[in-house]
Amino acid sequence: MTLSELYRKARSDFRNAEIDSPQYDAMCLIEHFFGVNRAELVVKGDKSPKAEIEAEFLAAVEKRSSGYPLQYILGEWTFMDIPLFVGEGVLIPRDDTEILVREAIKRVRGVENPKIIDLCSGTGAVAIALAKAYPKAEILAVELSDKAFSYLKENIKRNACENIKAIKGDVFRLYEEFSDSGFDAVLSNPPYIKTDIIATLAKEVQHEPRLALDGGKDGMIFYNSIIENWKGKVKRNGFIGVEIGEDLTNEIVKLFKENNFEDVYVLKDMAGLDRAVFGTVH
Repeated sequence: MTLSELYRKARSDFRNAEIDSPQYDAMCLIEHFFGVNRAELVVKGDKSPKAEIEAEFLAAVEKRSSGYPLQYILGEWTFMDIPLFVGEGVLIPRDDTEILVREAIKRVRGVENPKIIDLCSGTGAVAIALAKAYPKAEILAVELSDKAFSYLKENIKRNACENIKAIKGDVFRLYEEFSDSGFDAVLSNPPYIKTDIIATLAKEVQHEPRLALDGGKDGMIFYNSIIENWKGKVKRNGFIGVEIGEDLTNEIVKLFKENNFEDVYVLKDMAGLDRAVFGTVH
């Protein structure tokens, strides 16, 4: 088949499989396997690729049609213009997390050589974005999963973030290893899906690591630990910021206030859904 025929087949297969963005996904795979972008496809569409590469492409189309994440097929994804390696065993970075990151960047502004810790770091998207915004910051990125920790280290290296230290550890216990009032900010995009809900999520999400999704029966297990146990590690006038599921807003705001945070507020994402909560330590 020609490149144009392969593109049309992928697009058609994705539509039939009810993939949300069939044209976009088809074009991503064309560019990934054949090195041809949308503009070049117009000119080179009548060309036929090598048989072995065509076979790899068609296998990827079939895999994507089954609900396997596009990002895992590509092996990388971009977050806030930052290229990140991704694959099985690590949560795929999502644009929603920009809400958490951009607010943290704004709040850290003016702090000299800030010390920041990113809990449940995954690919390192949050930590790397902060490190690029503040090259003189000292940033710790904590991840428990072996597979995710491997991606974290590779992404730190890929983005030349020498001011990030990756730590393999459990957020439920690691706080004991740090002295009080050591951080200007604690940030986290923790697992927050209620256990019973996970099986109802989209096919793509089912391929992502359960460890990065499961927030316990009520979705609150990580928030309880982060807000209660890590508060003492934050300097006066420092803050904790967490990404949230919109169904947990009231519980998380209440948790912040019960732990005597001040200036507690909620930020919404582009869809108008509650997406992050911040609170200040006084």
